Amino acid sequence: MFNEFQQSMQGIKGTLHVLEASVPVEKQMEYFKYSEKVRVHNRKTTVEEQIDALNSEQSSIEEMKYAMAFLAVSGDVKAYRALENYRKNSKNRPLNDWAAMSFLQAQITLHSELSDEKQVFISTGLGGEGSKLRFYAFFKSEGLRPFSDYQRNLIEKEIPYHIRRNHGEVESMQIEEIYFTIVFLIELQVDLKTMLMNAVLECNEYGNFIQTGFVVTNVKKFTSEDIERELRKG
Repeated sequence: MFNEFQQSMQGIKGTLHVLEASVPVEKQMEYFKYSEKVRVHNRKTTVEEQIDALNSEQSSIEEMKYAMAFLAVSGDVKAYRALENYRKNSKNRPLNDWAAMSFLQAQITLHSELSDEKQVFISTGLGGEGSKLRFYAFFKSEGLRPFSDYQRNLIEKEIPYHIRRNHGEVESMQIEEIYFTIVFLIELQVDLKTMLMNAVLECNEYGNFIQTGFVVTNVKKFTSEDIERELRKG
């Protein structure tokens, strides 16, 4: 499916917008459904009023959600700046996911107003950065045998090397007793399966200690329950 997605993207012309924040897919769908209702059934209000509502400590959660969605579809530069400012300072404020989604939609809306070029929006559960998407990969040891120190060193060296060689960026890597995980950013055009398989095969030349079946996803990072379920598969 990812190969088909890559092929379809090659034929699309326009400005690419990647959701950089890690927002659960369910939250994304909730936002877009809400945003469409706001766009179709606009209240008699102004950008200035909704900026005030967004920044007021007296606003309810529902009022803030409406303000973000309204400003995002307004196509107004002041609305864009207000959402940008809120997003920058929203780490300890409510509706972080909503802020990320509304800011990106404001970008797309504003670009659409100012340019004839097609706007292409790509979102995944793990988000991305620039033109790169974020992925989470999960690997198990062969036979679920504990990794030796030598094997750990190989994993730490070879897996990131193959990602960087394909112009990717490793954000985090965690090696446990019988499995390891890695979070990385990579360009859309890269053949993920081949890249990671080559990395595993390179390691396995020194002892065949990593299973060649692995999981790669851009939907979410595994929870402890997800990991236990994968390990039970043997």
